[in-house]
Amino acid sequence: MTVKPETVFRTPWFEVAVVDPGPETSGTTEPYYCLVRPSGVIAFVLDLEGRVVLVEQYRPPLGRTTLEMPAGNLNDGEPPDDAVAREVREETGLVCEQWHQISPCRLLLHRENVIDYFYVGLGAQKAADHHVGERGTVRFLQRHQFSELVKSRRFEQTAALGGLYLVEKIFGIDLLQVDVGDIAAGLAAGR
Repeated sequence: MTVKPETVFRTPWFEVAVVDPGPETSGTTEPYYCLVRPSGVIAFVLDLEGRVVLVEQYRPPLGRTTLEMPAGNLNDGEPPDDAVAREVREETGLVCEQWHQISPCRLLLHRENVIDYFYVGLGAQKAADHHVGERGTVRFLQRHQFSELVKSRRFEQTAALGGLYLVEKIFGIDLLQVDVGDIAAGLAAGR
C-alpha cells in the first residue's frame, strides 16, 4: 500500500478501509476498499487418541451451525505460538503436548493485508483448570470420519483445508492417513 489505509467503517472485530489502488494495471483511480483485522491462527488438533478436534459453532452470516478447526485472532503484541494455544484452550478446553507452526499464509490477498498462521497441535488433552470461554460444542472425529466429511464437501473452512495441503506439500505428511507417531517425527524432522 502506498498510503496508510483510512478507516471508513469500524466494528469490534474488523474495519473497512479505503486505500490508494497504487499501480493498478487497469489504470483505475477509484478508491480500493480492504478489510483491516488482526492476524490470526488456525489449528489442526489431534487428541491423545489421534482424533481430530473440531468446534461446532453457530455462524450468523450463514444462519447455521458449522464444524470448524479452532481458530482466532492474535491479540495486540501476542506471538502466534501463544495465540494458537490460547485459542484452542478457549474454544475446546484442551492443551496440546506439541505445537508445530506449518506456515504463515495470506487468505484474502485482494482484500486484506494480514497473516494467518496454520498450526498442528498433537496430544491434546483436557486442561486441568479450564472453563469454556466461548460458545460452541467440541466434536472429536476419527481421522477417517473427518476425511469423509471433507470428501462429501461438508467441511467448509477452506483456509483449514489449505493448511492440510501445506503440511502434505512441505513435509510430505498426509495428516489424515499417517500414523500419529510418524506425524510428530515428520514435523520435527522437517524443521
